[in-house]
Amino acid sequence: MSDSEVIIEIIRQRRETRDRIMFQNLIPILSQLRQTVDTWIDDEFKDLEDEISHLGNVAPTDNASKRIARYEKDLTQIRSEQLPKALKQLDELIRYIKQQKFKSSEEATEMLKKELPPIISVVFSLNKARERLDGMAEMIPIAVVEELRRNDEE
Repeated sequence: MSDSEVIIEIIRQRRETRDRIMFQNLIPILSQLRQTVDTWIDDEFKDLEDEISHLGNVAPTDNASKRIARYEKDLTQIRSEQLPKALKQLDELIRYIKQQKFKSSEEATEMLKKELPPIISVVFSLNKARERLDGMAEMIPIAVVEELRRNDEE
């Protein structure tokens, strides 16, 4: 091995050691993420379902009712399909890193890049649903107030 090759190999070994330490330090962070997601998602689903129910009761038009039904369908799809897969992937990632099943830090990094985005996607999807429902909730009282004003003017 040439001196250049030896130097490159030493650098790679230092990186590998540093990356393995980083992955060990990620275990509590990923575990905390799992706990946070559990709590946040449960409460978020409850609030979104309550909001859908309320909006369904006060929706002034059939179009609004149809939109609310689509939101409900989207929420059900997130809960029944995306969330279980994402949680399973997150759990597998945590277990994978805890048990140090990876042969190299590159392999662990690839696993992290593959397994972490689905749970983040679920969080973003729920946040997007929240924004859409909140926007609709803001519009519905305005429509009801305008309708009442028209009735009062007649």
